[in-house]
Amino acid sequence: MRMQPLCYCGVAADLKMSRTPTNPGRRFLGCRRYEIGEGCGFFRWVDPAIEEEQYKTLLAALIKKSDRCHCQRSQGRSKLRVVAIIIVVVLVLMLAIMLFD
Repeated sequence: MRMQPLCYCGVAADLKMSRTPTNPGRRFLGCRRYEIGEGCGFFRWVDPAIEEEQYKTLLAALIKKSDRCHCQRSQGRSKLRVVAIIIVVVLVLMLAIMLFD
C-alpha cells in the first residue's frame, strides 16, 4: 500500500487540481492547511507538464465530443417536438369528435 506523502507540517498532503490557465487540470499535492492560511508551502506536481501540441490535440478532441453531444441533444429535442405535436393533434381530434358527436 502506497502512503501519501507528508507535507512539512507532518500532515498527509492533499491531492488537488490546478485551475490556472497555464496548468489547467494538472494534479498536485499540497499542504491541506493552505486554504486556512496556516500552510507550510508544501507543493509537488503529480502529473507531468503537458506540451502545447498535447493541449491542442486534447482541446480538439473535447470540441469534437462536445459537438457530438450537442448534435445528439438537438436530435432528441426534435423527436420530442414531433411527439408533442402528434399528441396535440390527436387530443384536438378527440375533442372535436366528442363535441360534434
